[in-house]
Amino acid sequence: MQGWNLRLAWRDSQKIKINFCTLRTMEERVLEIIKRYEDRNSKLLPILHAIQDEYGYLPKDAIKLVAKELGKTPGEVYDAASFYSFFYFEERGRHIVRVCNCIVCNIKGSEDIIRAIEEKYGIKEGETTEDGSFTLEIVEGLGHCESSPVMMVDEDIYGNLTPEKALEILRRYEE
Repeated sequence: MQGWNLRLAWRDSQKIKINFCTLRTMEERVLEIIKRYEDRNSKLLPILHAIQDEYGYLPKDAIKLVAKELGKTPGEVYDAASFYSFFYFEERGRHIVRVCNCIVCNIKGSEDIIRAIEEKYGIKEGETTEDGSFTLEIVEGLGHCESSPVMMVDEDIYGNLTPEKALEILRRYEE
């Protein structure tokens, strides 16, 4: 008998959507993803993107399975993925908070914004809150220097920030 599993998907919008999908093992799901690609050896990055889209990060077991199926070592797959900054190897929060700390944002107070977020949510760069709501990333440049300091939450950019404004914005994303 096939069971059902509730899977939370938060990548498509700010609100959590609940999707129903059949209960499958990671191995079954990853093999299904790999099979989508005929010329698998030239499709390593699209395969990794599809796995990350499914899980929100690249689980170690998925990397091992991709390596096995493509005739590579897990180290080769990891090396390819780790070259790119948008592949992740640990679970991340429902909302990704990126605070720009380039020279312009820094001069205009990004360090104070980062400190306020760290203190309010008890996380440092690269960490995720205990409830899984937020992951904090400090980045160099979001392309909005004219409204610095800036912060990006998921795909939304917020500028001309103060620590208070940044925390007010993040409160809207709390669940």
